[in-house]
Amino acid sequence: MRLNKPLVLESIIVSLLLTVGIICWQVIQGMILTYQYQPDIAASYASVEKLQSTVTFGTVVRADLTFMLMIGAGLILFTCLYYSVRSRMKQRKARL
Repeated sequence: MRLNKPLVLESIIVSLLLTVGIICWQVIQGMILTYQYQPDIAASYASVEKLQSTVTFGTVVRADLTFMLMIGAGLILFTCLYYSVRSRMKQRKARL
């Protein structure tokens, strides 16, 4: 099977644009939430006291190597899927 170089380039560009779009959307959501946040100083101490007495364990989320590899594998998988769908569409169009 021969690779169609323009289609490979298109697949990579679409994958990167999708990734950048998702990141930009998350940044915009964070900006909106930060703009709309109004802390209630009087009630904040009560919630901290409740949390300290009821929560004993928590989770730590970090971007370790496994997480980064999974993201990279997902991006490569999406690129391959996009390429295969577009190449099949091109083959069907050529048959007609």
